[in-house]
Amino acid sequence: MICLIMQREYILTFDLGTTAIKMVIFDRNINAIYTDDYPLKTYERDGHQVQKAEDWWEGIKTLCMRLKNDDKINRKKIAAISSTGQMEDCLLLDVRGEPLTEVLLYSDGRAEKECELLKELFGKDYLERITGNNFDPLMSINKYLYLRENRADLFSKHSYLITGAKDFLNFRLTGNNITDYTNAATTGFLDIIRGEWNTYLLEELNLDRSFLPHLQKASSMAGSLSDRAAAELNLPAGIPVINGAGDLGASTLGAGALKEGDIYCYLGTTGWLATPAGSVSANKNIFSLSNVDGNGYILAGAILNAGKTYDWYLLKILAAGEKMAQIPAEEYRRVEERISSIPAGSEGILFFPFLSGERSPVKIKENNGGFIGLGTKSGRYEMLRAVLEGVGFSLKHNLREMLGEEEHPRQINMIGGGSRSNIWPQILADILNLDINILELKAGAPSLGAALIAFRALGWIDDYDEIKEGFVVKGRFHPVKENVREYVKIFARYLSYLEKLYL
Repeated sequence: MICLIMQREYILTFDLGTTAIKMVIFDRNINAIYTDDYPLKTYERDGHQVQKAEDWWEGIKTLCMRLKNDDKINRKKIAAISSTGQMEDCLLLDVRGEPLTEVLLYSDGRAEKECELLKELFGKDYLERITGNNFDPLMSINKYLYLRENRADLFSKHSYLITGAKDFLNFRLTGNNITDYTNAATTGFLDIIRGEWNTYLLEELNLDRSFLPHLQKASSMAGSLSDRAAAELNLPAGIPVINGAGDLGASTLGAGALKEGDIYCYLGTTGWLATPAGSVSANKNIFSLSNVDGNGYILAGAILNAGKTYDWYLLKILAAGEKMAQIPAEEYRRVEERISSIPAGSEGILFFPFLSGERSPVKIKENNGGFIGLGTKSGRYEMLRAVLEGVGFSLKHNLREMLGEEEHPRQINMIGGGSRSNIWPQILADILNLDINILELKAGAPSLGAALIAFRALGWIDDYDEIKEGFVVKGRFHPVKENVREYVKIFARYLSYLEKLYL
């Protein structure tokens, strides 16, 4: 096997995001030599957004079929498959590995009753100490208990609990139910200090440990591509499948945040600010997650509403009445040109971007977005700029909670679709009062991170630091002093209204 792997030169990666699956193939020089994507649907169920694992698998099959039809890529040269994806999910599979339920996503807050019950049984302090985080309804354990209570017929038939999107993919590829430490830290099942499942909690709740995934390092082997999966995907059987990491863990590697003090911002459908750390944070308003191989931690201020709010406004408000299923790139350019002349502060409009609720640094229920300060000068484009600013204030709130009032970085790297905007990075530079670096990435940071994990698993690199110098800044946005002064005042107003309206 070792000899065979050495003759192969490609890493096949999948990134199972909220809106799409991205396939990227890397060569041994970490060049992205093939890219493709498949859009994903989200469904409304009982007032909550869910997805279907069947759609995930159909997307993977479609992407692999298109790869088969591209004669420029020799699929026999694939050395490994490594994936990443959304975390904190809850999905039940039967004994054959077939889905019994829809996927309860990371933003699904239906399990409030179960969350409060656990706090009563074990105490809030105990749960926060063990998990390292503010114990909330979004954690997989609460959604799992919700299914036991409300879908008892299906719960009684399940044999596997899936808590992350890439874990479902790896299960389909190998037949093994495995997860990584970063994803595990979002579930509520993990004792984050010991780095193992909380057996006391499982026993007290009468939950079968065998249904949970096995915990392994991101760079460990999840198994090899089974004959059945290989036939469905038109790939050679036996390809090593790497465990991979949840999206935040993979993105941290892919953004070049390799040591304490390296801070980056991900701006996609959701968003976060994150930095590697040597210990769990005492501030439970932000997240403490295990790093990809269980050594050290990642501190993150994660928001549920980033690019999601931008697209929502363009589709539902600005283009109301028009039939537009997707937003073309030229539409983003057009509207950003319109709002570029609008001054900081959007003529007094404030936007609270809590369309899907919020989780950090404040807990807010779904369907709570809103505008404040609408007046006679308020137009559609002033409101759009306010949307982008509102996401910026939410990120600033998280940065302050992560680092405190005293510590202030001079620069951060930005990744994700929002980094391609002509105006949003500048707005964030002004609100955060720091330089925003746009990286020259060869692919999306989550995909790049998944590839780097495979490089380490195969021995192509000994340490992630070896690729540090490969991160090149292609653009830099500097704070504009007068805008910084204006946003300091507006942020104070944002916090004041936040407290009055939501807390």
